[in-house]
Amino acid sequence: MWIKGKLFLGEIVEGCVGFDRRIRETRRECKPDLKLPEDSLIFPAGVDMHVHLRGLQLSYKETVASATSEAVYGGIGVVVDMPNTSPVINSEETIKLRLAELANHSRCDYGIYSGVTKENVDNMPIAGYKVFPEDLEREEVERVFSSPKLKILHPEIPMSLRPGRGNRRLWQEIASLFLIRGKFHITHVSNLETLRIARSLGYTTDLTMHHLLVDGERNCLSKVNPPIRDITERRKLLSALFEADAVASDHAPHSSWEKGLPFEVCPPGIPAMSFTLPFIYTLAFRGVLPISRAVELTATGPSKILGIKAGEIREGYLANFVILRKDRWRYSTRYSKAIHTPLDGFALDATVYGTIVEGKVAYLEGHSYPVRGSNVFDETGRS
Repeated sequence: MWIKGKLFLGEIVEGCVGFDRRIRETRRECKPDLKLPEDSLIFPAGVDMHVHLRGLQLSYKETVASATSEAVYGGIGVVVDMPNTSPVINSEETIKLRLAELANHSRCDYGIYSGVTKENVDNMPIAGYKVFPEDLEREEVERVFSSPKLKILHPEIPMSLRPGRGNRRLWQEIASLFLIRGKFHITHVSNLETLRIARSLGYTTDLTMHHLLVDGERNCLSKVNPPIRDITERRKLLSALFEADAVASDHAPHSSWEKGLPFEVCPPGIPAMSFTLPFIYTLAFRGVLPISRAVELTATGPSKILGIKAGEIREGYLANFVILRKDRWRYSTRYSKAIHTPLDGFALDATVYGTIVEGKVAYLEGHSYPVRGSNVFDETGRS
């Protein structure tokens, strides 16, 4: 299959890309198989390395199909799922269960993290491990520290999980950085100090858009972990757009009735997987970020952290593309079961016209299609 248009190949150039499930060739001229609008721009699809797809016993919040449909609506070609599902993904049995569910229902490429576990699951096709604050007190975390696989740290320490949002201080988030070692990635940094200390220690980092944009925790809709910081910290966090290694959504949907509970007991989480990439490219289209930086944050950076051949329009890489148009619209979810977010109505200038996943059209002109993604960490799978 061939597509033709303005491609990002280090810079925006006119050209063609030929592909099946992987990119086979780029050249100047071709006869395209898919006609695109003349004003469209072709970039590598996004890679979201921190999502909660729910499913299994939490399907009332979100299903794998609804979550990954939301992903391709937002220009995402690869998602990597966190293990705090029900049941928790932290054993050979539950890893196989989760991968089977994703193989049957995911509409984009995927991977999963295991939780900290007593079992040795290093030989399984997982992205790595998620280390939660409470795990830092467990004996088995030592084995995970020594694993060559990637580890993702939720940057809070156990005392910050106690009741009372007022207990969650910046020093607690920063202190956790000194309790880990090995190949770690620090996720959803909520303040600039965490990011800079993490990078000085040799760790990679990502940030979410809600920690940057949401104006405090005003209600259950905006309640999230780590919490939204004050306006001073959020303004300082703007620098992270130029310093972080990646952006991630931390897509965390809950049912309407759960978000309708009193603030102290309602579950934390903001579902905005489809917001991240359009927002970053909106900044690029408005001249706030270079186009190359937008690609790095949404695609190239997370791919390098994860160690996968995605995030670039390059021969041998996954044929995952996002086709964007410069067009003003106001954000809302479309396929997620979570129909309200604190980012609803946000004005964006980057519209996802289409998303291609492994050479198949997964989203085009307002319609999601039931393509099958694959596990990008399964070296024995299709290639």
